[in-house]
Amino acid sequence: MKVVNAAGRLIETDISGETFKPFSGAKKHNYSSKITNLSDALKKCGLKDGMTLSFHHQLRNGDFVINKTLETVLNLGVKNIMIAQTAMFNVHNPIIDLIKEGIVTRIEGSINGVVGDYISRNPLPYPVVLRSHGGRWAAIKKDELHIDIAVIAASASDERGNSTGIIGKSAFGPISYSQVDAMHADYVIMVTDSIIDYPCKYQEIQERYVDYVAQIDRIGDSSNIMSGTTKITDDPMELKIARDCVDLMDAAEIIKDGMIFQSGAGGISLAAMKYLGERLEEKKVIASTATGGLTKLIVDIYKAGHVRNLYYSQVFDDYAVNFVQETLGIPADIGHYADPTSKGRTIDGLDTVVLGATEVDINFNVNVNTHSDGRMLHGIGGHQDTAAGASLCIITCPIFRKKNPIVREKVTTISTPGEVVDAIVTDKGIAINPKREDLIENLKGKIDIVQIEELKELAYDATGGPQELEFEDRLVGCTKWFDGTVLDIIKKVKGLE
Repeated sequence: MKVVNAAGRLIETDISGETFKPFSGAKKHNYSSKITNLSDALKKCGLKDGMTLSFHHQLRNGDFVINKTLETVLNLGVKNIMIAQTAMFNVHNPIIDLIKEGIVTRIEGSINGVVGDYISRNPLPYPVVLRSHGGRWAAIKKDELHIDIAVIAASASDERGNSTGIIGKSAFGPISYSQVDAMHADYVIMVTDSIIDYPCKYQEIQERYVDYVAQIDRIGDSSNIMSGTTKITDDPMELKIARDCVDLMDAAEIIKDGMIFQSGAGGISLAAMKYLGERLEEKKVIASTATGGLTKLIVDIYKAGHVRNLYYSQVFDDYAVNFVQETLGIPADIGHYADPTSKGRTIDGLDTVVLGATEVDINFNVNVNTHSDGRMLHGIGGHQDTAAGASLCIITCPIFRKKNPIVREKVTTISTPGEVVDAIVTDKGIAINPKREDLIENLKGKIDIVQIEELKELAYDATGGPQELEFEDRLVGCTKWFDGTVLDIIKKVKGLE
């Protein structure tokens, strides 16, 4: 069939058995600014009841964007929202009132502190889904977690949406968590308090993904990036555990030129990095790379010349933010860091990682999500991802806290399965996973090893044993392994009101 197209040409629409559409006309794609306010941006994105909104947490306890966005949702009269934040902190306490009013009815994202405590006592209609950093990235990529509107905090953005967290009055480091949200959400809103000239020098999120740029007075208080979990411990017992971690690394012949290491954000883990820096100095060793979150401790090791590369995905203090502004280093988004569906991750070459725990058990399972009273107070973070990726995964904890045994028969919630945990370092000794026969053999005559059951008995003798919990049938949440499978469920504890 022949037709005249909009350009005035006679063209054939049936060619070699295929049907071709005739040209119907061209339009100038004139550029216009994407800058608007948050309310108008949400309305233009078609916000309605039942949608899913996502956020990142890199301002941590200084974040204002989640609260500001949900306040706007309330004012627009929209209800039954699911939020898919990468993490939540005490600053997000106003969400509790929005839960009570039916504005927020579902959460798929890490929860730290007061909101998790409230939900533990008052479960949502649908259980909270807790994923690791890498697991969340993969879930969005596979559309297991579908995002209608991604609301992404940026410390600076140009009018077209090229955005960063590295510069601006509220700088928090690179926007490493939200690239996957930007690429897969139906709509993307960048929220910023600093509009800069086009083009933005640093572009964690590029204009090609952005629908609107919402300007607000302040996205957050970056001085509150450092929270309780990102401060080095000064407790003598915990400092001893940290030193023992480094002794274990040394005995396992991990501390050598070219090593790759990472620390968790807990106080003991950070202290272990301090002592590792001292050991690198003492042995005249130069590590290849430090991965994961960037802190003053890691930057100081780098400046002292004992690690060649900083391959970071987040920053945890003002000092590290300033360092990134001066020396960009090698930022890696969370997909590059830990996406289990990718063809290569920064964590795959880890020689060792030091991580914390709220509980561990005799099967080396680790709990980081709930306390022993069943309250859901923490997220998974990169715990699963790095534990599975490291050659030597070290978990640190005392055998008991107050009158509660931390080393126990069974953890209250499994966050990271024991099969990827290699060692547990406590104030009463070091236990090695029996599956690591090679490690046990290598450590003979170098370092004392105790059986995990022995640590459990010491903990029970000191405390009288764990509190027995009774559970209701109502689900509070579930933990997922980074491949999307359900690892454990969290039920409401009877009497927890």
